[in-house]
Amino acid sequence: MWAVGRTHPGLRRPSNEDSAFVGHRLALVADGMGGHDFGEVASTIATGAVVGLDDPNPGGEEPRTLSAAVVAADEQLREAIARTPALRGMGTTMTALLVQDDEVTVAHVGDSRAYLLHDGELSQVTSDHTVVQLLVDRGILTPEQAVSHPRGNLITNALQGEPEGVHVESVVRPAHPGDRYLLCSDGLSDVVADPAIREALLVSDPDTALDRLVALALDAGAPDNITCVVVDLRADPPDPPDPPDPAERAAPYLLGAARDVADDHASRGTAV
Repeated sequence: MWAVGRTHPGLRRPSNEDSAFVGHRLALVADGMGGHDFGEVASTIATGAVVGLDDPNPGGEEPRTLSAAVVAADEQLREAIARTPALRGMGTTMTALLVQDDEVTVAHVGDSRAYLLHDGELSQVTSDHTVVQLLVDRGILTPEQAVSHPRGNLITNALQGEPEGVHVESVVRPAHPGDRYLLCSDGLSDVVADPAIREALLVSDPDTALDRLVALALDAGAPDNITCVVVDLRADPPDPPDPPDPAERAAPYLLGAARDVADDHASRGTAV
Protein backbone atom coordinates (compact mmCIF):
# COMPACT_ATOMS: atom_id res chain seq x y z
CA MET A 1 0.00 0.00 0.00
CA TRP A 2 1.22 3.47 -0.89
CA ALA A 3 -0.98 6.34 0.26
CA VAL A 4 -1.04 10.12 0.45
CA GLY A 5 -3.58 12.55 1.83
CA ARG A 6 -4.63 16.16 1.59
CA THR A 7 -6.97 18.35 3.62
CA HIS A 8 -8.30 21.88 3.17
CA PRO A 9 -10.74 23.87 5.35
CA GLY A 10 -12.76 24.92 2.30
CA LEU A 11 -13.97 28.42 1.52
CA ARG A 12 -16.80 28.91 4.03
CA ARG A 13 -15.74 27.19 7.26
CA PRO A 14 -13.59 28.98 9.86
CA SER A 15 -11.87 25.76 10.92
CA ASN A 16 -11.18 22.21 9.79
CA GLU A 17 -13.14 19.55 11.70
CA ASP A 18 -11.96 16.69 9.46
CA SER A 19 -9.25 14.30 10.59
CA ALA A 20 -7.37 11.70 8.60
CA PHE A 21 -4.55 9.21 8.93
CA VAL A 22 -2.20 7.67 6.39
CA GLY A 23 0.02 4.78 7.45
CA HIS A 24 1.77 1.71 6.08
CA ARG A 25 -1.37 -0.44 5.85
CA LEU A 26 -4.15 1.76 7.29
CA ALA A 27 -5.79 4.91 5.97
CA LEU A 28 -8.89 6.73 7.18
CA VAL A 29 -11.00 9.86 6.93
CA ALA A 30 -13.21 11.17 9.75
CA ASP A 31 -15.55 14.16 9.30
CA GLY A 32 -16.37 15.75 12.65
CA MET A 33 -19.89 17.01 13.45
CA GLY A 34 -21.34 19.23 16.12
CA GLY A 35 -19.76 22.56 15.32
CA HIS A 36 -16.32 24.01 15.89
CA ASP A 37 -14.43 22.35 18.77
CA PHE A 38 -16.99 19.55 19.14
CA GLY A 39 -16.41 18.23 15.63
CA GLU A 40 -12.66 18.55 15.97
CA VAL A 41 -12.70 16.68 19.28
CA ALA A 42 -14.88 13.87 17.94
CA SER A 43 -12.87 13.24 14.77
CA THR A 44 -9.59 13.42 16.68
CA ILE A 45 -10.67 10.97 19.39
CA ALA A 46 -12.07 8.55 16.82
CA THR A 47 -8.94 8.70 14.67
CA GLY A 48 -6.70 8.09 17.67
CA ALA A 49 -8.73 5.02 18.60
CA VAL A 50 -8.15 3.32 15.24
CA VAL A 51 -4.57 4.18 14.23
CA GLY A 52 -3.10 1.40 16.38
CA LEU A 53 -4.17 -1.03 13.65
CA ASP A 54 -1.38 0.34 11.47
CA ASP A 55 0.94 -1.77 13.64
CA PRO A 56 0.79 -5.34 12.29
CA ASN A 57 1.55 -6.65 15.79
CA PRO A 58 -0.59 -4.60 18.18
CA GLY A 59 0.00 -5.27 21.84
CA GLY A 60 -2.28 -5.44 24.84
CA GLU A 61 -6.00 -5.47 24.21
CA GLU A 62 -5.93 -3.42 21.00
CA PRO A 63 -8.76 -4.33 18.57
CA ARG A 64 -7.59 -6.85 15.97
CA THR A 65 -10.15 -6.08 13.24
CA LEU A 66 -11.05 -2.83 11.54
CA SER A 67 -14.73 -3.02 12.47
CA ALA A 68 -13.82 -3.65 16.11
CA ALA A 69 -11.49 -0.65 16.08
CA VAL A 70 -14.27 1.61 14.76
CA VAL A 71 -16.61 0.30 17.48
CA ALA A 72 -13.85 1.05 20.01
CA ALA A 73 -13.71 4.60 18.64
CA ASP A 74 -17.39 5.01 19.42
CA GLU A 75 -16.79 3.68 22.93
CA GLN A 76 -14.02 6.23 23.46
CA LEU A 77 -16.41 9.01 22.44
CA ARG A 78 -18.89 7.67 25.00
CA GLU A 79 -16.21 7.77 27.69
CA ALA A 80 -15.21 11.31 26.72
CA ILE A 81 -18.83 12.46 27.00
CA ALA A 82 -19.15 10.79 30.42
CA ARG A 83 -16.08 12.72 31.61
CA THR A 84 -17.19 15.99 29.97
CA PRO A 85 -21.00 16.12 29.52
CA ALA A 86 -20.71 19.39 27.58
CA LEU A 87 -19.37 17.33 24.68
CA ARG A 88 -22.71 15.57 24.21
CA GLY A 89 -23.88 16.16 20.66
CA MET A 90 -20.46 15.78 19.08
CA GLY A 91 -19.96 13.09 16.50
CA THR A 92 -17.99 12.04 13.47
CA THR A 93 -18.17 9.92 10.37
CA MET A 94 -15.42 7.42 9.66
CA THR A 95 -14.34 5.58 6.54
CA ALA A 96 -11.23 3.46 7.06
CA LEU A 97 -9.24 1.09 4.85
CA LEU A 98 -6.91 -1.68 6.00
CA VAL A 99 -4.67 -3.80 3.74
CA GLN A 100 -3.88 -7.17 5.30
CA ASP A 101 -3.19 -10.71 4.03
CA ASP A 102 -3.87 -9.86 0.36
CA GLU A 103 -7.23 -8.35 1.27
CA VAL A 104 -8.61 -4.83 1.53
CA THR A 105 -11.15 -4.17 4.27
CA VAL A 106 -13.20 -0.97 4.23
CA ALA A 107 -15.18 -0.10 7.37
CA HIS A 108 -17.67 2.71 7.21
CA VAL A 109 -19.98 4.84 9.36
CA GLY A 110 -21.67 7.99 8.02
CA ASP A 111 -21.40 9.72 4.65
CA SER A 112 -17.67 9.95 4.08
CA ARG A 113 -17.01 7.74 1.07
CA ALA A 114 -14.64 5.14 -0.31
CA TYR A 115 -14.27 4.82 -4.08
CA LEU A 116 -12.39 2.21 -6.09
CA LEU A 117 -10.70 2.86 -9.43
CA HIS A 118 -10.18 -0.56 -11.06
CA ASP A 119 -9.06 -0.90 -14.68
CA GLY A 120 -10.04 2.72 -15.26
CA GLU A 121 -13.59 2.31 -13.95
CA LEU A 122 -14.77 4.12 -10.84
CA SER A 123 -17.19 2.56 -8.36
CA GLN A 124 -18.43 3.65 -4.96
CA VAL A 125 -17.49 1.07 -2.33
CA THR A 126 -19.53 2.54 0.53
CA SER A 127 -23.18 3.51 0.79
CA ASP A 128 -24.03 6.83 2.44
CA HIS A 129 -25.73 6.55 5.81
CA THR A 130 -28.14 9.40 5.12
CA VAL A 131 -31.90 9.92 5.00
CA VAL A 132 -31.70 10.62 1.27
CA GLN A 133 -29.79 7.40 0.53
CA LEU A 134 -32.39 5.50 2.55
CA LEU A 135 -35.10 7.02 0.35
CA VAL A 136 -33.16 6.04 -2.77
CA ASP A 137 -32.75 2.48 -1.49
CA ARG A 138 -36.53 2.27 -0.94
CA GLY A 139 -37.28 3.59 -4.42
CA ILE A 140 -38.85 6.80 -3.15
CA LEU A 141 -36.18 9.01 -4.76
CA THR A 142 -34.09 8.52 -7.86
CA PRO A 143 -30.30 9.01 -7.61
CA GLU A 144 -30.73 12.15 -9.72
CA GLN A 145 -33.30 13.58 -7.30
CA ALA A 146 -31.05 12.74 -4.36
CA VAL A 147 -28.24 14.99 -5.60
CA SER A 148 -30.19 18.21 -4.94
CA HIS A 149 -32.42 17.04 -2.08
CA PRO A 150 -32.51 19.59 0.79
CA ARG A 151 -32.00 16.85 3.42
CA GLY A 152 -28.99 15.40 1.64
CA ASN A 153 -26.65 15.77 4.61
CA LEU A 154 -28.95 14.41 7.33
CA ILE A 155 -26.96 11.43 8.64
CA THR A 156 -28.64 8.31 10.01
CA ASN A 157 -25.55 6.60 11.42
CA ALA A 158 -22.45 8.15 12.98
CA LEU A 159 -19.94 7.75 15.78
CA GLN A 160 -21.58 9.71 18.60
CA GLY A 161 -20.93 7.72 21.76
CA GLU A 162 -24.62 6.93 22.24
CA PRO A 163 -25.61 4.15 24.67
CA GLU A 164 -27.08 2.01 21.89
CA GLY A 165 -23.74 1.87 20.12
CA VAL A 166 -23.09 2.12 16.40
CA HIS A 167 -23.57 -0.01 13.30
CA VAL A 168 -20.37 -0.43 11.29
CA GLU A 169 -20.62 -1.59 7.68
CA SER A 170 -17.61 -3.38 6.26
CA VAL A 171 -16.59 -4.69 2.86
CA VAL A 172 -13.72 -7.10 2.11
CA ARG A 173 -12.15 -7.20 -1.36
CA PRO A 174 -9.10 -8.86 -2.87
CA ALA A 175 -6.04 -6.60 -2.89
CA HIS A 176 -5.37 -6.24 -6.64
CA PRO A 177 -2.09 -4.49 -7.55
CA GLY A 178 -2.94 -1.49 -9.67
CA ASP A 179 -6.18 -0.69 -7.84
CA ARG A 180 -6.54 2.82 -6.49
CA TYR A 181 -8.85 3.73 -3.61
CA LEU A 182 -10.08 7.18 -2.65
CA LEU A 183 -11.34 7.98 0.85
CA CYS A 184 -12.99 11.39 1.13
CA SER A 185 -15.22 13.54 3.27
CA ASP A 186 -18.42 14.91 1.79
CA GLY A 187 -16.66 18.21 1.26
CA LEU A 188 -15.47 16.60 -1.96
CA SER A 189 -18.26 14.20 -2.93
CA ASP A 190 -21.08 16.69 -2.36
CA VAL A 191 -19.73 19.19 -4.87
CA VAL A 192 -17.68 17.13 -7.36
CA ALA A 193 -19.47 14.60 -9.57
CA ASP A 194 -18.21 11.05 -9.98
CA PRO A 195 -17.03 11.52 -13.60
CA ALA A 196 -14.78 14.40 -12.53
CA ILE A 197 -13.46 12.37 -9.58
CA ARG A 198 -12.65 9.54 -11.98
CA GLU A 199 -10.76 11.83 -14.34
CA ALA A 200 -8.66 13.19 -11.48
CA LEU A 201 -7.87 9.69 -10.20
CA LEU A 202 -6.71 8.54 -13.62
CA VAL A 203 -3.60 10.71 -13.21
CA SER A 204 -0.76 8.32 -12.39
CA ASP A 205 0.91 10.43 -9.68
CA PRO A 206 -1.22 10.30 -6.49
CA ASP A 207 -0.06 13.72 -5.29
CA THR A 208 -1.16 15.30 -8.55
CA ALA A 209 -4.47 13.45 -8.35
CA LEU A 210 -5.02 14.88 -4.85
CA ASP A 211 -4.18 18.39 -6.02
CA ARG A 212 -6.75 18.08 -8.78
CA LEU A 213 -9.44 16.74 -6.46
CA VAL A 214 -9.00 19.60 -3.98
CA ALA A 215 -8.91 22.12 -6.82
CA LEU A 216 -12.18 20.74 -8.20
CA ALA A 217 -13.88 21.16 -4.81
CA LEU A 218 -12.53 24.70 -4.45
CA ASP A 219 -13.70 25.60 -7.95
CA ALA A 220 -17.17 24.34 -6.97
CA GLY A 221 -17.30 26.72 -3.99
CA ALA A 222 -16.01 24.36 -1.27
CA PRO A 223 -18.73 25.02 1.35
CA ASP A 224 -17.30 22.35 3.66
CA ASN A 225 -13.92 21.00 4.76
CA ILE A 226 -12.27 18.87 2.08
CA THR A 227 -10.24 15.78 2.98
CA CYS A 228 -9.02 13.15 0.53
CA VAL A 229 -6.73 10.14 0.85
CA VAL A 230 -5.54 8.22 -2.20
CA VAL A 231 -4.40 4.63 -1.62
CA ASP A 232 -2.51 2.78 -4.34
CA LEU A 233 -2.06 -0.97 -4.20
CA ARG A 234 1.31 -1.83 -5.70
CA ALA A 235 2.98 -5.16 -6.26
CA ASP A 236 6.33 -3.75 -5.14
CA PRO A 237 5.69 -0.70 -2.96
CA PRO A 238 8.72 1.44 -2.14
CA ASP A 239 10.51 0.63 1.08
CA PRO A 240 10.13 3.18 3.89
CA PRO A 241 13.24 5.10 4.90
CA ASP A 242 15.49 3.51 7.52
CA PRO A 243 15.16 4.83 10.15
CA PRO A 244 11.64 6.13 9.42
CA ASP A 245 11.42 9.86 9.02
CA PRO A 246 7.99 11.24 10.05
CA ALA A 247 8.33 13.94 7.41
CA GLU A 248 8.47 11.36 4.61
CA ARG A 249 5.36 10.24 2.80
CA ALA A 250 6.05 6.57 3.57
CA ALA A 251 5.81 7.21 7.31
CA PRO A 252 2.41 7.35 9.05
CA TYR A 253 0.98 10.81 9.48
CA LEU A 254 -2.11 12.62 10.68
CA LEU A 255 -4.11 15.25 8.82
CA GLY A 256 -6.53 17.98 9.80
CA ALA A 257 -7.88 18.31 13.33
CA ALA A 258 -6.02 15.24 14.58
CA ARG A 259 -2.70 16.67 13.41
CA ASP A 260 -3.44 20.01 15.07
CA VAL A 261 -4.13 18.30 18.39
CA ALA A 262 -1.01 16.16 18.06
CA ASP A 263 1.11 19.24 17.36
CA ASP A 264 -0.41 21.03 20.34
CA HIS A 265 0.44 18.14 22.65
CA ALA A 266 3.92 17.86 21.21
CA SER A 267 4.57 21.53 21.93
CA ARG A 268 3.73 20.83 25.57
CA GLY A 269 5.96 17.78 25.68
CA THR A 270 3.09 15.31 26.21
CA ALA A 271 2.16 12.17 24.29
CA VAL A 272 -0.92 11.83 22.13
